[in-house]
Amino acid sequence: MNTDLSSENLKKAAYWIIILTGFVVALIYFRSFLEPIVLALLVWYLIRTTRKYIAKLSINGRALPHWLQRVVAFVLTISFIYGIYQIISVNIALIIENADTYDDNLQLFLERMHVFSERYDFLPNVEEAIERIDYQAILGTTFSSLSVVLGNFTLVIVYVIFFLIEENYLDKKLMNMFQKEGSRKSVADIFDRISRSVNKYFTVKTEVSLLTGIVSYILLRILGVDFPVLWAFIIFVLNYIPYVGSLVATLLPAIFSIFQFASFWPFVYVLVTVEVVQIIIGNYVEPKLMGRTLNLSPLVVIIALSFWGSIWGILGMILSVPLISILVIISAQFPSTRGIAIMLSENGSLRDIEHDEDEI
Repeated sequence: MNTDLSSENLKKAAYWIIILTGFVVALIYFRSFLEPIVLALLVWYLIRTTRKYIAKLSINGRALPHWLQRVVAFVLTISFIYGIYQIISVNIALIIENADTYDDNLQLFLERMHVFSERYDFLPNVEEAIERIDYQAILGTTFSSLSVVLGNFTLVIVYVIFFLIEENYLDKKLMNMFQKEGSRKSVADIFDRISRSVNKYFTVKTEVSLLTGIVSYILLRILGVDFPVLWAFIIFVLNYIPYVGSLVATLLPAIFSIFQFASFWPFVYVLVTVEVVQIIIGNYVEPKLMGRTLNLSPLVVIIALSFWGSIWGILGMILSVPLISILVIISAQFPSTRGIAIMLSENGSLRDIEHDEDEI
């Protein structure tokens, strides 16, 4: 195999390395600036989806005006998000308020574990590990993070309003940017493919996560676990994170059951029950709904999950799969980057996203 190490190719490789390095540094350094914009984009996308459902409504056989559809969708979406924040804040505040009770239960649990420590050598290590957990600090940090989100809520709303205004002129700007009909059609086709792929992913993920959260809430109520609404919401959110999200979402209420019941068996019951729900919905329901929409390599998904999670936390993990999907769709449109799309795909086939149009 001959490798072309000409000066021109080395320069191109160096340029790409510099660009990618600058891109990563910018993502890290400007995180506080970019996160509200990304959150605003997600809210704007949610408003657009809500507006599609509102557009189907009619009064006296006539659809609502477009401006009224936007206003209603905006009010409903913002009210829904703020309502969720209030529910989660109240639940976390109650956990912090009852922290002393949970601490007493934990001490009782550790005393019971100590009874068996003479038989099993590994139990003292578990006991020591549990004692090191500063759960009050963890809950306090979580509550502070939610407060920061609320502090940025106004800024996010401002961005959303301007996104809604900008949406009116997007088609006109694209027409002026690409004068040739073929180029304009190719760009519109790429945007359409990205929109359909991301919309299908988030729609299915939302349906699956909502189903998982509702079923988990019912089961947690039956098992008597405190704050089932909080755990159901956490399960709902973490299910957007591939692979590791469902595991973490299962462990959190299971671990909390130790603090509540001061016993190991409730931990087992909650862990097995919620995990069975995750397995059934994740392995049987979600594949039937998702189909072959996302042709992404599992290895690439894990690497993207680790990368975005390390620089942007939970938000980066949630966005990792859609971002990789967008990269594959765009890369597949150009001969110079088609190899990247093939490497990122699951089976090397790009039939679902290829098109026969000329390069832009």
